[in-house]
Amino acid sequence: MQQTTNIQAIEAEINKYEQIVTSENNVIFANMEEHNRKNERKDIIKKLKRAEEEIENKEGIESNIAFKELRQKYKY
Repeated sequence: MQQTTNIQAIEAEINKYEQIVTSENNVIFANMEEHNRKNERKDIIKKLKRAEEEIENKEGIESNIAFKELRQKYKY
C-alpha cells in the first residue's frame, strides 16, 4: 500500500527546516543530519554483522595478534 502525503505538510516541513532530503526508497528526511545519522547506523550494523559472520566462520586472526600488529603500526 502506497502512502500519500499532503503537499502542504511537505511545504511546511521545508519551510521549517529549510531543507529536505529524499533517499533511494523515497523516504523523506527533514534534514541532512538525520539522513547522515541513519546511514552511519546502517553502515555500523552492516560491519558488525560481517564481523559476526567472520567469527562464526573462524575467519580473521586472534585478538592478541591483532593488538600486537596495531601496537606496532601505531607505535603504542
